[in-house]
Amino acid sequence: MIEKVKTFIELFFKKAQLDLRFSQWVLYFIVLFLFLDAGNALCKDTREDWEKKSGPISLVNQAPIQLLFLQAVPAKAETLSKGQNSLSFNTTITNTLLSEKSGNYEGVVNMEMIRTSLELQYGILSGLEIGMSLPFVYSYPGVMDHAILDFEKFFAKTRTIREKEEPDTYEYYVKRNNKSFISGKGKRCSGMGDLVLRLKGKLWDEGDILPCLSTRLAFKFPTGDKDRALGSGKMDYGFGLLLQKDIKILTFYLNADVIFPGDAYKGENVPITEFYTVMLGAEYKVSSRFSILAQLNYMTRPFKDTGLEMLDRRIYDLLLGINYLTEDGIFIQGGGIEDFNDSENAGADITFFLNAGKNF
Repeated sequence: MIEKVKTFIELFFKKAQLDLRFSQWVLYFIVLFLFLDAGNALCKDTREDWEKKSGPISLVNQAPIQLLFLQAVPAKAETLSKGQNSLSFNTTITNTLLSEKSGNYEGVVNMEMIRTSLELQYGILSGLEIGMSLPFVYSYPGVMDHAILDFEKFFAKTRTIREKEEPDTYEYYVKRNNKSFISGKGKRCSGMGDLVLRLKGKLWDEGDILPCLSTRLAFKFPTGDKDRALGSGKMDYGFGLLLQKDIKILTFYLNADVIFPGDAYKGENVPITEFYTVMLGAEYKVSSRFSILAQLNYMTRPFKDTGLEMLDRRIYDLLLGINYLTEDGIFIQGGGIEDFNDSENAGADITFFLNAGKNF
């Protein structure tokens, strides 16, 4: 079994074309957290409560175009106990500014978006968990454009497109041969996105050396309106592996997934292919109820050879967040997500998030 898993991981990384720069970031990330003071272990009487909501922050990449497709939600390998439930609302606010033209393709994404996703998980058997995600999306001209421009000027890293932008405007389309195949209608847009159902099964528990290992399967159903760019209009599916390892008060997570999207734009002669995601995360437990998380994400794209970076270029992003568990068992998470390593012309500029939920 171990050899089969090792072979799968090696083939996955090779097929996903994970480049050297991301591998270097992964190495730096591990070294940084290994040198953090391990401190004292969590008290025994609070560890079980804490483990109910420890784990990666379950936010997918918020680039509007990528949200049209199924994405692998960052998750821990451990599953909920039989009969245990988890309910949360994950809310993000994202500012995106992209504009390109190349050959037969052109696209503009200039908007802010508030996205709230209802997340449900349930332990149906020991080591077997089902889950559901249902998002509601509201995109509009925005209020952060001036602040982002001032911030970029302060650090002398202003994007040319940001300087030329007319602030607080809404525009969202991607065209091939002057015909839109992705388009947000009007001056703003709101509605339900695509429903996602997931199944996660544990392969083995964490040991002294081996990490906890699980596998998962996910399906996205086209409940979002394709004509308003709230979904792709096709069903997607994907599967992946999840690993988790505790080292004193540090917990490391690794997710690797492959997504097979439906042929959403066949009528427009825009080819779609499978894409890959990798998430490396670390959680530092400051106390029995408070932790700090960092998550590095890498994602290839479902579009190929269009000439537009907003469609073709792989995306790197870094999430930094905090996780707090109240005495009543309510968990609160907050933080931000920023692209890096030349991904600024491929995805969202900046995302802030605030999540709240409860296990019962």
